[in-house]
Amino acid sequence: MFRLARVALVVVLSLAFVWVGLCSGRPAFGEAKLPPEDQPPATLPPHPTSTAAPTATATPARLPASARVPILMYHYISEPPPGADRYRIDLSVAPQDFEQQLQYLAANGYTTISLYDLYAHLKLGRSLPPKPIVLTFDDGYRDHYEHAFPLLQKYGMRGTFFITTDFINFGNPNYLTWEMVKEMSAAGMDIESHARTHRDLRNRDFQFLVWEILGPIEQITAHTGKRPRFFCYPSGRYDDAVIRMLRSVQTWAAVTTEHGSVHTLANGMTWRRIRVHGRASLERFAATVRSAGGD
Repeated sequence: MFRLARVALVVVLSLAFVWVGLCSGRPAFGEAKLPPEDQPPATLPPHPTSTAAPTATATPARLPASARVPILMYHYISEPPPGADRYRIDLSVAPQDFEQQLQYLAANGYTTISLYDLYAHLKLGRSLPPKPIVLTFDDGYRDHYEHAFPLLQKYGMRGTFFITTDFINFGNPNYLTWEMVKEMSAAGMDIESHARTHRDLRNRDFQFLVWEILGPIEQITAHTGKRPRFFCYPSGRYDDAVIRMLRSVQTWAAVTTEHGSVHTLANGMTWRRIRVHGRASLERFAATVRSAGGD
């Protein structure tokens, strides 16, 4: 009974905070003490990266209308288990293949940037390196810590990890722990929200969206000290109500599973990505990246 009462209290308080945000335009929850790099976009300073950060410049008179930047979408960085179906196989990139992909990117002049860098480029005109690329990892699988994270560190690259917080909260051994998340964040990886439970967010009521969207933001902020500003739609599904909720809690942009690499501020809540398929050859990977980057 105490646990149920506590959950009910959290929901009531969350609803009140979001209602205030919707009515006043202020952030929909109490702000933690955020590091300077995570302050709102009007004064967006450089966001630290594990690769060379673009040099900050004065805001140009004419901001870029769009940016062509491949945002790669990974899921599992591990071999699929015996008997895996075709979906699991397609979502699984073996660690040795992932390393070869990183080696290709490094050898061909690509620089990993963050979604913060991409947003700052569009919002403020901050410069990007000649061949920018964003690496994203969905769902928060344990192999992101065991395989992706050390390989990214090995090659001096940065990743964005979209985590589903209840998978962590309930101790699912196939997913990250909060200690792993904290370590990855401290090492320069970006930890962003993939909702609370990974359920379809479409056609849901207000309370459901508060529970799924606001809670993970608060939890990630509490565990990493960094307020997440980006969101990944579970299974790529969303509707207008989801977008309104994301904007009400000061989300800057969100990514989908739709294919594409041209991004604008106007389509910031539906940025497209490039899926990396399991079993794809290095030649196919290279061709996909070159095409997405306009090469």
